[in-house]
Amino acid sequence: MTWFSLPITQEKNKAEFFDASTATTWLARQPQANAPAMLDKLLAQIQAFNLYRTSPKERFKTIEVLRKTLFSVSGECQRRYENKPLPLPPAEQAVFESTRQLWRAGRVAYLHCLRAGLDGNPSLTAHHGKVAHRALTCLRMEQMHCYLAGTELDGEFWRNLHAVFTSAEQLGVERELVQDPQLGETSESTASGQYAMAILLHLARPYSLTRAQFSATVRWLARWREQAKILAEPDTSPRACCIALDLAQDQPLHDNLRAASIPRWLSVTPVLRKIRQRLDLLATGESPENLKLGSVLSSEACVSLLSELVDHLKFQQQAAFESVRAATATTVATGPENIFRLLGGKGLNSADLLASAPGSTLNQERLALFGHASREEESEDAYEGEAWQIVRREPDELYLIRPAGISGQRLALRGLLAIRDTQNETCILATLRSLYSRSDGSLCVIASPYSGTPVPLLVEIRGKTGGKLVRYPAFLLPAKLEDGSSSVVLPLGVPAHALSMRIYEAREKSQLALRLSLTPPRHISGRPLAMARRP
Repeated sequence: MTWFSLPITQEKNKAEFFDASTATTWLARQPQANAPAMLDKLLAQIQAFNLYRTSPKERFKTIEVLRKTLFSVSGECQRRYENKPLPLPPAEQAVFESTRQLWRAGRVAYLHCLRAGLDGNPSLTAHHGKVAHRALTCLRMEQMHCYLAGTELDGEFWRNLHAVFTSAEQLGVERELVQDPQLGETSESTASGQYAMAILLHLARPYSLTRAQFSATVRWLARWREQAKILAEPDTSPRACCIALDLAQDQPLHDNLRAASIPRWLSVTPVLRKIRQRLDLLATGESPENLKLGSVLSSEACVSLLSELVDHLKFQQQAAFESVRAATATTVATGPENIFRLLGGKGLNSADLLASAPGSTLNQERLALFGHASREEESEDAYEGEAWQIVRREPDELYLIRPAGISGQRLALRGLLAIRDTQNETCILATLRSLYSRSDGSLCVIASPYSGTPVPLLVEIRGKTGGKLVRYPAFLLPAKLEDGSSSVVLPLGVPAHALSMRIYEAREKSQLALRLSLTPPRHISGRPLAMARRP
């Protein structure tokens, strides 16, 4: 029995090839240097070939000829949308959707072959393991591109993932090693390992990882995925960690709301053991390179990410955005300038403070032209913010939805938000720690709030190069710290580029006497927090 649906095939072939030989000839004629154009052509031809009635063996040989091009074209196209702020612009969104459809088309081709094997066709008996493995890697590639584009995986994806693994079990090939140099992770892997990898990546909460963290996580899990075991019964030993699955559902994990139809358990105990071994060795001073953890992340960053991975594998995140019935409306500002205006800050774009500053170039120019420095009042419109929804509140997390159709700023991971508390009409600052888009165009956000009511500040610096005066928005968080200090959120790199600095309260435009000492371990939106102390 299979749970994946396939298109009905027909005798007429609308593709420009009909077997492996003609597919090779067709590829040689294509302008593969133009990746988006090649993407569209390749997608159209594979979709057409999937409708053509041919022998399972010939279909398998044909899609194998095209497979290397699938990887090269999709790899080139992913640069146009990976790690970009959301929502993606229409052109980038179109490239992503075509890339996603390309891997779906590849998956359908292999599923035709897999179904033939399940139906008893003897022509691919020797290749059952490779067919199941290839179908799973197509799913894995779709998953990877969705994560890179910050896009939610749908129920069809998870349903097909479970169905292919179930088929591999039925054919008895789930633990058969398959060579796959195109995947670029390990030289060989099993269908069970690829299935476990897809679940492990989901558990790693990829929408909360930076590009460097995500790359490192993929590298680590690719090395340890074969350690994870798919069990028919849970491991009940005291130190075991098993995750409940239901291979009949269209979601990654068993929801525990009803009895599982096809129960399985993913044992991550060996993976956790590998992680703890690395953490122990890093604590003794071993370098990430010596432990084969890569060279992109520092030792401290590896410890932090590995520790988070342990928590995520042991404590699975509940679905937080499924129901919005209890959602409450709120107002949100995104980006420093909008936050500054929502908080009532003024003076960011006017010239009055600059003109009054001693040695100001603008002040000298106006004195030369008019004999006096202009004190024109600025006219800055108040910012009303965007209408969002809060769907869940935790002590240190807020779960929010930004509805589709809002034409505000695009959002990026680690970005800064201001969220209005509708209960007392005050605002809080928060950093965006998880972000992805849904099929309806809405954005799902998990934000970590910071204590204290933010106060808008103006930071006016004289640059080290050229002595130019520049003004930036900043925010004071009067947190109740043990040493009596408050926190100032500054744009990244401002202190390093400043020859001198003045700080103004942006509502009264009064200069503040603050002494700043940077504390690099604390960050909001990639912007270091400086500890502000009154002398």
